Amino acid sequence: MAVPDAPGRDANDVFLENAHLTYIVPFTTKFNPDEALRQGEDSFESKLAGIELRDQLFFDETVDVYLILRTQCADEQTLRLHLRRLVITLDAQIVNSHSQDLNSPPASEIIFSGGVEDVEDVFIVPDEVEDGTKFVYAVWKLSVFLGRPRIRLQMPSVVFSGTAGLKQADPENNPDQRDGYMLSCVPSGMNMLDSFASDPMLGGIKPHLSAQRVSRVAPATQSKESLRRIPGLQNLKLKIFPLLHCRVRFSRPNTSPPSPALIALVETDFTPYFDCEASLNKISLNVTNGTAEDLNNQPGMRLPLSCVAHDHLTFLYKLTPSSLDLATTKGPIRDHDLVITIEISILVRPNSESNPCTPKLSMTWITPLDFTLPVNPGFGQPMTQPIQRSHRPSQLSISGGVDSQPLVSPSVIRPDALPSLEAATRSATETTLPDFGITLTFTGPDKPVYVGEEFVWTVFVVNRSRPTSMIAPAGMHLSYSSMTASMTASSQARKLMLLVVPHRRRNEGGALGRPTMRGNMGGKKDSGMADAVLDENVVYAMQKAGGVDNTEVVCLSADVRVGPLAANACSVVELRFLALREGVVGVEAVKVVDLGSQEHVDVRELPLVVVRRRE
Repeated sequence: MAVPDAPGRDANDVFLENAHLTYIVPFTTKFNPDEALRQGEDSFESKLAGIELRDQLFFDETVDVYLILRTQCADEQTLRLHLRRLVITLDAQIVNSHSQDLNSPPASEIIFSGGVEDVEDVFIVPDEVEDGTKFVYAVWKLSVFLGRPRIRLQMPSVVFSGTAGLKQADPENNPDQRDGYMLSCVPSGMNMLDSFASDPMLGGIKPHLSAQRVSRVAPATQSKESLRRIPGLQNLKLKIFPLLHCRVRFSRPNTSPPSPALIALVETDFTPYFDCEASLNKISLNVTNGTAEDLNNQPGMRLPLSCVAHDHLTFLYKLTPSSLDLATTKGPIRDHDLVITIEISILVRPNSESNPCTPKLSMTWITPLDFTLPVNPGFGQPMTQPIQRSHRPSQLSISGGVDSQPLVSPSVIRPDALPSLEAATRSATETTLPDFGITLTFTGPDKPVYVGEEFVWTVFVVNRSRPTSMIAPAGMHLSYSSMTASMTASSQARKLMLLVVPHRRRNEGGALGRPTMRGNMGGKKDSGMADAVLDENVVYAMQKAGGVDNTEVVCLSADVRVGPLAANACSVVELRFLALREGVVGVEAVKVVDLGSQEHVDVRELPLVVVRRRE
């Protein structure tokens, strides 16, 4: 049988011949494709090259990615016929610039994977080049939320990868393609039953079975609707940085009678990765089966707030369970969730009429709450575990336990009690400053400080620890396990926390008790004996201890984290204070805690600050 000539190119080949997919992230947050790509007399490629693009992005931002498909079609109607079978997908992946291990590739994680749902909802721009070739451009908009990955960030970048493909035509619309039947005008394969043609038992019947029916087996991974890939831009790589680090801490107020309410401290730290203003628009706390009361009613703390890099803000909220839960629940009160939402606008270029750029960030996470009252609130703190959250994003932490400090003085909580076992255990890990392996340099303000104003101490921290040498002395052999453990311990970076300890107020130790001589002496009760005469020094000490000192200075930095610091590495942090009294003021000490080994040391050689009163 003669083989017919190969037919000409079909419509799919014409559509895919010059098709190309690209994608961009415009600089302006109010990008209008009609104004940027359709208006004007220049070619489409010239208009596309003149669009200003973003060079860096931020985590927790919802960015608009525009996918542009170029194809050679006769008109717009022909393009829309192919759009029904078009599939466009986009992936966003976070990739670190370098890895801690030289033998392993940098860590990466996919944070977004989606596609264009309604492909027919498209913006089409026809264009004609100088040689008369007509092209048609299709533009889609896809919003991508840049969530935070679980990997540790090290100079991260976001990589966008887009793909486009054309599905095969529907068999109902294409009569040449039929499931289960061979196509017409196609040569058949070898007859598998040709050897039975001369069998006398068949009575002259020649059976026929094409080899294509037997040996042609489709791979298991090949789907019925296979795609024909469209070439395009391989990937789009942009720098990405975190704008804000948040942490929520909880503390229970000391009230009589005890209350199940909690005080939530929402701490926000703005990173140094932006050089413009940021507007903190919203902080919302919602408690299921409870209420959240906003305690930030001061004029300077009302939202929205204008913030810059390195700003540190703390917001207070009172969380209370519903009265119905308190009346019906006798045991633990744990069926509550706290939903925290923070919204920020970055004012990169807010006042531009043509290309305004104000990216918006949104952070939302959920954590369970425990309103259960402590068994003995008057003696020590309950030995509870920190509040944990499942699937929490990095840089968004909730701490409890040791970090949850009471809002009142320890002498008020337990005035007549001995130090708790927890405090005795912690004191065992205290070490001296030379053995701690850390050098700290404190620098005070270089300008006058006035009452009611903030001032800053700059702390320069140096990790003086060095990697342990792996050279064994003569006659000593090191095993592989000991070498591995030593190398791991020596190469581990140190994480530190700085806590400011204020001066102890004179009345916190309690007034000295007046000694008496009443009681049983020698088995005889003498009720007429007078009190013992006190020495003048004792009387003076009692009078001096009975006074109440005003607070000199208040630390505005709850705790400052440093690190991780590698060996011989350094870092600079700031401690912010508020001066409340005129004169020479200072603090008792600065406690430095190693979060890895739980060792701590008190630094008492600190600068003094002279506070003046404005005239």
